[in-house]
Amino acid sequence: YNYAGRKLASALLGPAGGRARRAFDVEIFESQKARLHPSDNICEKRVYLTPQHWDPEERAFLARAIAAHKEDSYIFADIGANAGLYTLFARAEAQRAGTAFHALCVEADPEMAARLAFNIKASGAESEIALFSCAAAAADGPARFSVNRDSRGMSRIDAEGALEVKGRTLLSIFAEAGAARIDAMKIDIEGHEHSVLEAFFESASQALYPRLLFLETSHEAKDRPTSALVLAAGYRAALKNRLNTVFERA
Repeated sequence: YNYAGRKLASALLGPAGGRARRAFDVEIFESQKARLHPSDNICEKRVYLTPQHWDPEERAFLARAIAAHKEDSYIFADIGANAGLYTLFARAEAQRAGTAFHALCVEADPEMAARLAFNIKASGAESEIALFSCAAAAADGPARFSVNRDSRGMSRIDAEGALEVKGRTLLSIFAEAGAARIDAMKIDIEGHEHSVLEAFFESASQALYPRLLFLETSHEAKDRPTSALVLAAGYRAALKNRLNTVFERA
């Protein structure tokens, strides 16, 4: 797993099916089933063709956390769930560890929510994974949303977006899901992570704070009202008496 290997894999994506305008039904993570669309979504393309290059550090970290989990079930929140690949990976690791699994997935793009719903059903996970077809937001209410049809994972809340979606706070979503705790949460919502998390931390009880947070920090600076460093430091300070970790990728 190095730069040269990634470049070679990228060059082979097209001939291997990465640009095919079709879907592929595959088994992923050794135990989950999914229908992947590599032509318009980079994470689906990577998992289909070069899964070893898809967030290997994050996935290894999450796998270790699930393996070390001591409670009766593992609760995962996937905010900006896309096609549900992170959730299915977490489910596979929970099955490997012999741990019950529950997840809640938040996805605003109707097309991606439909793909996610299909993957949940294909994997027989309807009783374990709850899907919320909305956008994570700093406040409840309608939101404009822009769909990137070339790379669906880059779709985002956008004041000039052509689509109107329902915006919901994490607290309201977790309340509807009946979540008493969150063992791990991945949030990747294209630049709106910090405003959404700030609203959550200001209103939620510490009992509901994720014990493990995977946080995307590589978006444009103008989309970040709070620096990743300040947010992470505040998060750690608030949880200083518990075993919690913020995993950030710049």
